[in-house]
Formats: sequence, C-alpha cells, structure tokens
Amino acid sequence: MIFMKYKQPKAEYVQFQRLLAGLLILSAILTENIIFTYIFLLLSTISFITTLNYSPSTLLFKLISFLNGRPLFVTPPQYVHSYMVHRLATIFEDLMRIAGGIAMIYFYSISPTISWMIGSFMAIAMLISSFYGFCLSALLYIGYTAITKSKQ
Repeated sequence: MIFMKYKQPKAEYVQFQRLLAGLLILSAILTENIIFTYIFLLLSTISFITTLNYSPSTLLFKLISFLNGRPLFVTPPQYVHSYMVHRLATIFEDLMRIAGGIAMIYFYSISPTISWMIGSFMAIAMLISSFYGFCLSALLYIGYTAITKSKQ
C-alpha cells in the first residue's frame, strides 16, 4: 500500500481477492496442508505492498478474463457499493489477513487444531465477504476508528 499509488479497485477485484483468499485457507483446512497458508500469506503480503489493483489476485482475474474473452464475473450494480473500500480499510484488511496467516503458521507448530480453528474462522469470514459483500475486517476497522474518535 505504501509503494504504489492508491487507486480505487473495481468491485470484481475485491470480490475475487476475498474469494481466492477464502478458498486458499479452506484448502489448507480440508487438506490439512500448511503450504496453502504460506501461499495465502505471501499473496496477502504482496497485495499489501502493491495495492489491490496490482496484486497477484487481480492479475489472475485479468488473465482468466482475457483468456475467457469476457470478465470472469461481473458484480451486479446494486451490490457494487458492498465491495468498495477506501485506502485505510484496504490496509486494515490486508494487515488482518497477514496477522491471521502468521497466527495460523505459529499455532500450527504448537497445535494444528488451533491453527485450523483460526483458519476456519478466517475462511468463513472471507467467503461470506466474497459472496455477500459483508467484510469482517472493514467492520473491525469501523470499530477501531470509532474507538479512536471517542478517545479524542
């Protein structure tokens, strides 16, 4: 986020990134393979550095859409507002993903069950936000800003 100029991402990019992240964590849980978590963490870190418009998930979406000859999917206009996020919410969302990935990897060495429990929560949250536009990270960001404003 700090190295590239921020530009408002298309709703489809946000939706696809959340879907891809949720599927990676779900794959890690179902196969009990921590490698998917490392891939998830790497993609989240790259997305944090490059912004969503230039992230690997967006490039994958564009590639699939190009090869398909049409967009992979289009977010209906009445739901676009659910996927529109501003810069600070995007930063917070990426940081939450990075923290969740690190927590999964850390707890995997102690107790894989705890790691998979964290992953289950993350996968459910990301898949819900992908399909319905409700983002738990954005909600946490709103709570954070409300707390900081109330302390002033």
